[in-house]
Amino acid sequence: MKVRGRGGRLSQGSTGECVCPNCGYRVPHYLGVSCYKQTCPKCGGKMTEEDTGILRY
Repeated sequence: MKVRGRGGRLSQGSTGECVCPNCGYRVPHYLGVSCYKQTCPKCGGKMTEEDTGILRY
């Protein structure tokens, strides 16, 4: 599902996952909650957005 985010850009919306680059732990990505602001509950590292290969404009 693609939705228009701030500034009218397409974003992943409520689909996809946030992934910890340190340990590989995954959590669901929710609309309005940036993966980059989340901390991994397993190791304490910063989460990143899963690379889906979808171009965002």
